[in-house]
Amino acid sequence: MTCWIRLGIEPTKDQALIRDAYRARLPQHHPESDPEGFQALREAYESANRFARQEEDDVEEEGAGIPEMPQTLVDFYALLQDPARRFNPQAWQAFVKALDQLPLDALDDLSWGLFHPLANAGPLSYRCANLLAQRLAWEQQLLDLEFDQAREVEAFLQRIKGPDPFDTALMGDWPVPVQIETLWYARSLDYIFQHRPLHEFEDFASHHTCVPLPADDAFIQRLLVQFTQAGIGGVGLRQQCAEQQAQAPDDVDWLYLLACQNSLLGLEDQALPCWIRLWQEHRHPKAENRLLELCAKRQPDFLALLIQAFDRLENVRAWPANLADGSQIYGSPSQRPETLARWLGVGQLNLQGLPAAFVDWRMTGDELPLLALLLGEAADSRLQQLYQHAWALRRGDVGLLQQILDEPQPVDALEGLVLRGFKYQAEQQLCWLNQAPIPLAMKAFLSSRSVQPQLAEELTKDEPHNIGRLWLRRLRPYDQSALVRIDQAFDLQDAQADVDLRGLSLLVQLEQRGVVLPAIAQGESMWQWHAQTMFLLTLLDQPERWLALIDSACLERLDVNPAHPLSRLQPLLRRLQREQGSCSGLLGWLQPSDPVHGLLVQKLFNVQQALDSAALPGNAQLYTCIESDPDACGEDVLGLMLLWGVLYHDPTLNAEQHRALLQSIAAVSCEDEWFEGFRNGLIKGEPVWPPEKVLADFGVEKLVVYSLLDTLKSLVRHGAAGVPRNKVLSILQYGKDDTANSVGLRLALTALLSWNERLLLANSDTRPVPATAFWRLGSRLGRKAFIGQVLGCLLITPYLALMSGTALSGIGVLLLGVALLLGAILRRLHDMGRGIPTLLIFGCLSPVLPFMPLLLFGFPGDKLPNRYGVPPDSGGEDTLSGGLQVALRRLND
Repeated sequence: MTCWIRLGIEPTKDQALIRDAYRARLPQHHPESDPEGFQALREAYESANRFARQEEDDVEEEGAGIPEMPQTLVDFYALLQDPARRFNPQAWQAFVKALDQLPLDALDDLSWGLFHPLANAGPLSYRCANLLAQRLAWEQQLLDLEFDQAREVEAFLQRIKGPDPFDTALMGDWPVPVQIETLWYARSLDYIFQHRPLHEFEDFASHHTCVPLPADDAFIQRLLVQFTQAGIGGVGLRQQCAEQQAQAPDDVDWLYLLACQNSLLGLEDQALPCWIRLWQEHRHPKAENRLLELCAKRQPDFLALLIQAFDRLENVRAWPANLADGSQIYGSPSQRPETLARWLGVGQLNLQGLPAAFVDWRMTGDELPLLALLLGEAADSRLQQLYQHAWALRRGDVGLLQQILDEPQPVDALEGLVLRGFKYQAEQQLCWLNQAPIPLAMKAFLSSRSVQPQLAEELTKDEPHNIGRLWLRRLRPYDQSALVRIDQAFDLQDAQADVDLRGLSLLVQLEQRGVVLPAIAQGESMWQWHAQTMFLLTLLDQPERWLALIDSACLERLDVNPAHPLSRLQPLLRRLQREQGSCSGLLGWLQPSDPVHGLLVQKLFNVQQALDSAALPGNAQLYTCIESDPDACGEDVLGLMLLWGVLYHDPTLNAEQHRALLQSIAAVSCEDEWFEGFRNGLIKGEPVWPPEKVLADFGVEKLVVYSLLDTLKSLVRHGAAGVPRNKVLSILQYGKDDTANSVGLRLALTALLSWNERLLLANSDTRPVPATAFWRLGSRLGRKAFIGQVLGCLLITPYLALMSGTALSGIGVLLLGVALLLGAILRRLHDMGRGIPTLLIFGCLSPVLPFMPLLLFGFPGDKLPNRYGVPPDSGGEDTLSGGLQVALRRLND
């Protein structure tokens, strides 16, 4: 910026005008608040005064007869003041050539006379000034100057060695103020861009101004680069980029600038193909991050897929023969450090559903939530399939990887980018699986016909061993001999290993029970095989968590192969899903004798599972649950005693278990008076009721405890005949479902209900006895049939006795009628869960209350099977199809 621009006046020799301009500007730049501005204004004022004094000195010298200024100096001033030549290198070159015509002495005298006007001339073309400086060799003459002068000259020469921001000759026909302002603005941009932070450059360039720019292609391109790197977008800038890129479509720089400008202007549809091309054709280092940013804005569900697609490693195609060589792992699944950092960044985006589960799997190794969503119902089936492919890159074998390669290229740009990355990785992994020495050695070991094949020594330790485990991590079927060899050669239960093989350990356990996976079908059925196998292995590994994760329709969608082990569990799970809306409470429904059920039962042996089971677990299972979780009952003495007492008298437990339970009962110590008699009665099967105060101290309802003890006594004494009425069973079920009761008491009630259920189920498959089978005194009679038979006996028997003809036959008819009536009453009492003692009471009270049997008309019978059989009006329907617990809960509701 010249001194005249700083003062705001045209060039003049009027010192008064210069002084007035200085005073007018001085208040704007106070020395304390703006020292830099004040210094610049002061220098402009002094420079203007020097120019004015120089003009006056020239006039005085002319008037005094001093020789005129040399023509060369006059020509130089004319050059500086001519806007057409001031910034034109050719004009300066012509002036320099004219100097060659001067004598050497005259040129030496004139040399420093040219320096001072040049140094004080304001903005100039460095190229032009450097032409004069080189011709006059000022740099070589620095030693002849005084120190201060030399330092000033050296600083000036150093400054003009820099390049001009553009070809200054292009400003030849511009006014001087415009030339100066444009050159100052361009140099300011360059200086701030090179020496200051980008945010300062952005701030400076963003200020509104109106400055013409010369038509210099290199300058324009440099401005584009600077503005783009500073994050400044503009319609004009984008237009320039588009035009240049159209002229040179293969120029990666113009393609990059166009992509950046499109992104800066928010033109995502135009930016996306540019970034994709930069990535696919040039592997531009900025393209990955830009594409990830666009994906996060446009299709966030694809973001995790795109990160996985960009995780491209070197495409290895050859490996050394030495199995111990560290490069054997090249080509197997791994992860770049940049990918790990991107997973961390994605965690801040609050993704949901499949993307969030996939990222969590890649970060933590927790696979279950992802598997549940891969097998579940998805609103976007295509997105779900892409995540299945992403899963297969880590867990799938050759078949699933080949399916990725066979996928047709989609129309959607981002999806196409994802699939190309997946195909690259799948091809690389297929090559490793089919050609790398370690996978080939593993295949040879498992398929060997030798009786005792030996795993290669290199694969038994260190990194090669881990690579072998990595190969085993992929999901594939194995025959029995292969599973035996894997179990012998690898520690599948090693929790400290880098590669988790728990799923393979479950396959080995199934093989030991005689169950193996079927072969993998081809085509679309291939994924079904993997879905079934994943479902089975996760269910056997973490059943409670897995059943809570899957959606309600997952079981219905799985088309399970009858030869697959999951077929042994799917019908049961479907039934639970339909009947109770979830698959919780599975323990009681499993059959330990089934190999698959038995393996699953081992994972469900805990007290909470026993309490939550929809069906009552067998008491042998309940005993195992208590053994696996001995601290579940805490210090609840009463609950533990009741539990051990019920299990001790259950005949389904073996002698060793009975002995252990007896020792547990005997080991309990309590100094209260009631306890010793209570324990002795419990051991003998004749339990006595604890005092009500004791029950109140334990915080339990006496009705529940007394019913438990009476039922236990009845079962011990009478066996199947000791099963109580449905009302008592309902009380027991109520106490079992009441979470306010202690765990020990609830387990005791569970054991007692399970015992009763077993006895009831023994007779629940019988059909109802017909009402007319009056000779079946041990059966049940419904209320309607009872009313009919009673009325029949009361009305028909007297008539038949009168019509019999003799007194003896009449008496016989009456006795027969009474017998039929008593039989009907007994069968009716059986329907209500009562027996002969109640009949005797009725018989004793009948002389006093002759119409007492009619009270049976108003009482309903048991709705569930009791010890006398199934309900007479059940019509053959299995009223205990869901188990005793389900039936009792229906009654309690």
